[in-house]
Amino acid sequence: MAAGARQVWAAQIRARFPSCPGYYRDEIAERLAARTVPPGLERQAIEEMARSVIRHQLTDYDDLLSEHTLSREEARQIVEPEVEEWFAEWESRPR
Repeated sequence: MAAGARQVWAAQIRARFPSCPGYYRDEIAERLAARTVPPGLERQAIEEMARSVIRHQLTDYDDLLSEHTLSREEARQIVEPEVEEWFAEWESRPR
């Protein structure tokens, strides 16, 4: 994976999510740089990857799966409000 691709993705993520912390922005960029994203679907890919990172790293999603033996659908429903809160926070302009 080329460093240039990560930088391009990081710039797009920064534009889409100006309040996303650098650590998460870099992780999202690295994951996207390792994938083939069809032209025109970049924004969707960024948003889906951001939600995935939020879900797995900033909520109890993984614990709900492993410790509470919930299905992925059940766990997603439980953490969805928290995911959307983080998503909205990342979308906001820094103060």
